[in-house]
Amino acid sequence: MSQPPAQRVEVVVSGRTLLVLLGVGLLVALAIVSLGTLLSIFLAAVLALGLDPIVGALVRRGWKRGRASLLVFALLFASVFALVVLAAGPVWDQVVEFVGNLPEYWDQLTSTDGFQQLTSTADADQKIASALKDLAAGLPDAASTLLGAAGSVFGSVLSLVTLTFLALFLLMERPTITDWLFGFAPPAAEQRWHPVLEESIRAVSSSLLGNIAISVVAGTVAGLSAWALGLPFPIVLAVITGLLDLIPQVGATIAAVILTAVALTVSTEAAIVTVVIQLIYQQLENYVVYPIVYRQAVELSPFTTIVAVLIASSILGVVGAILAVPFAAVIKTVLREAGEPRRERMAALREAA
Repeated sequence: MSQPPAQRVEVVVSGRTLLVLLGVGLLVALAIVSLGTLLSIFLAAVLALGLDPIVGALVRRGWKRGRASLLVFALLFASVFALVVLAAGPVWDQVVEFVGNLPEYWDQLTSTDGFQQLTSTADADQKIASALKDLAAGLPDAASTLLGAAGSVFGSVLSLVTLTFLALFLLMERPTITDWLFGFAPPAAEQRWHPVLEESIRAVSSSLLGNIAISVVAGTVAGLSAWALGLPFPIVLAVITGLLDLIPQVGATIAAVILTAVALTVSTEAAIVTVVIQLIYQQLENYVVYPIVYRQAVELSPFTTIVAVLIASSILGVVGAILAVPFAAVIKTVLREAGEPRRERMAALREAA
């Protein structure tokens, strides 16, 4: 039998489709080339959204938005500047002394028989002690190198100033930008999604400000307990705990391990008391402070929070881990609104069945 002739399939691609594909390709290439700039804009937008509800509260009291934005940024800058001036010197001195004494602390930590047996395999004890000595010996050279890199410091300061002003301008013009974007949408879409946008902004602000407040409390508790137990360098331990506590769920646990390790260099009793204090505080933070600050605005389960932190940290590092919770809350808010019509239809079908 003879085979039927093969049919030809003709694919027609319009010029408009080609132009759209070309435009998308150019946008992707531009995003890859200017990734650093886009990241700066992203961070500035996060900062602006975090401060937007505060500015909005002042606007509702009769302030003009520009003046309210300038006041909020001035207070924020004054607070950061005062913190740096008051804490930078003591913290740096204690960091230098802390790193210089790391070999001694390591010897004290490994003085027990069980720990020595654990680390004696493949000369791990000697290797770690040698690495700590090299770190302590190389700290002055590293400090000199950092202080001598005036150009890099100037570039970092310039980037920080640019980021600050970009966030300020975004904060001042946020309603204008929002109205301009919704101008391209039908009235029904604007009526539906405008409250979602405002709710997302409140979620970002609540989570960021709440995270900073919780970290300050965690650092204060760690510093006071370290000072009361006679642990070395309580200011450094407080700063480390506060910074690590910015990372949701896992940061506080890492900080507790560091505090316990330092307490072991003082005494076993101090280590036990440190563990008890950290366990009690983490329970209070997880079941009292954390729900009060986050649950109403963010409404994320611990599993969702950990997954968001892991994904965001793999993309943006520590910054991504800190920003994971607010943006997970935004995604959840958008998906909840987008799926609401289908959930209503499914509920009606179940009732009918």
